[in-house]
Amino acid sequence: MTEQEFVRKYKKACNRAFREIRKYYVPNPKTRYKTSTGNLAKNALKKEWIGLRFHMWVDEEVAPYMVFTNEEWLSKRWKGKHNPNQNWWNIACQIFINIVELELNA
Repeated sequence: MTEQEFVRKYKKACNRAFREIRKYYVPNPKTRYKTSTGNLAKNALKKEWIGLRFHMWVDEEVAPYMVFTNEEWLSKRWKGKHNPNQNWWNIACQIFINIVELELNA
């Protein structure tokens, strides 16, 4: 495989992984549109290519609550309930890596 072919395959893999993350893992599709508007997945999740570097992040100006969606609920307000979105960002990033790795090894 030439370097040019690898770069094309790498970019395709990253873009596909981003679409999968947005569709299935940000932050929790089971609660989307029931307890949320989908703003985080539809509007706040961003990507950018800088040369060959792929950047994926959540724009906290669009979704300033993002950090709280990923954390354990500690407030008495939640009465000991588990956050159904806890660790979604960590999981999404690992899945992103797995998808890219699988595509590059295919």
